[in-house]
Amino acid sequence: MRSQDTFLLAFKALKDRKLRTGLTILGIVIGTSMIVALIASTTGLTANVTAQISKMGVTTLTIMPTSTRVQITDGDVMALEALEGVKDVIPYYSRRLQINYATTTLSVVVYGLDHNKLFALYQGLDLDHGSLVDMYDPTGAVVGSSISKPPEAELTPVDVNELVLLQQASTGRSQSPSYAYLVKGVLKPFGVVGFLSIDETVFISLIAARYSFKVTYYSGVYVIANSPEEVAIAQAGVQNYFGTNVRIMSAQSMLETVTSITNQLTFFMGGIAAVSLFVAGVGITNTMFVSIMERTREIGILKAIGYKARNILTMFLAEASITGIIGGILGTITGMLLSFLLSGGLAGMRVGGPMMGPRASSSAGFTPVISPNLVMFSLLFPIGISIVAGLYPAWRASRLNIVLALKYE
Repeated sequence: MRSQDTFLLAFKALKDRKLRTGLTILGIVIGTSMIVALIASTTGLTANVTAQISKMGVTTLTIMPTSTRVQITDGDVMALEALEGVKDVIPYYSRRLQINYATTTLSVVVYGLDHNKLFALYQGLDLDHGSLVDMYDPTGAVVGSSISKPPEAELTPVDVNELVLLQQASTGRSQSPSYAYLVKGVLKPFGVVGFLSIDETVFISLIAARYSFKVTYYSGVYVIANSPEEVAIAQAGVQNYFGTNVRIMSAQSMLETVTSITNQLTFFMGGIAAVSLFVAGVGITNTMFVSIMERTREIGILKAIGYKARNILTMFLAEASITGIIGGILGTITGMLLSFLLSGGLAGMRVGGPMMGPRASSSAGFTPVISPNLVMFSLLFPIGISIVAGLYPAWRASRLNIVLALKYE
């Protein structure tokens, strides 16, 4: 019997039982689409976070006090610069303020640091136009691209040589102090680094932050190691110096943590999706057993006219494989669409971006990664499950006694 005839008979048998076949295929589609969507989404999320962390550089350590009682001073900065494996130390001030210009009010994070080290800290960052702020300039500011050109049409853009006011959120009846800054430069779009959206940040000089915030101790310190191999040495030195008074985060440790979490999530959610596929396989087995009972007389007639056991076995396996092929294709397509819906839904979520106003937005969306290996797996795995699920019922059908089958009513 030709393979073409076998598949045509199998397809006709499935077509004659549309509802049952459709429900069986639906189970395969659900399982396959979940596998594709979850793996593509988590892989895309991992790649997105990895790209964000890599902007800071694998040799950068972030040191932050564990409580407000811990104060990092200039003396601490000098001591850190002398540690083994340390290439540079960049102290910074950080405050959450409201930026006001024209009719626009946004909540942003203001960073005070040495602008000469800004591009070394954030790799790939560059000016769109204007200039950086001199270290002795108490009134200059550099703003992110989303502040200069807000994505919302109703917000007022800000440009070089324009005055902006930075003010603390009002508490009670007292008027919060405000600080006026002249925009000296605008940064190119850069995105999120760790938990900070550079596009929604205002950078001022250290001296400006010290005068405005009226503090002499820093909010934190960035320590840059000489090389990736010396990161551990630098981190150990910082830990020995501060003890438990600070929290140290490295780009490498953050990347390892994120990768570990996303891998666990992928295996867990992928396992759930795989279970749903196995459940669909049980449904195929059940459906084929019912089909064999209904078609017992038909099987007897086929055997009577010369069909051999292997022909019957092949025909029923063809039905199972067709079910897997259709379910795999539809499930893969559905999973691809679902993965983009999942990533688009996350685009409105915040990943530590500083803008907190109702009109502010910081896209945390990502592009799902749909690799050829994933597509191949999503097509072949359902077919394999279907064939395995249909193997025993097909074998039972091929072993039916001709006389008993013909007498079956």
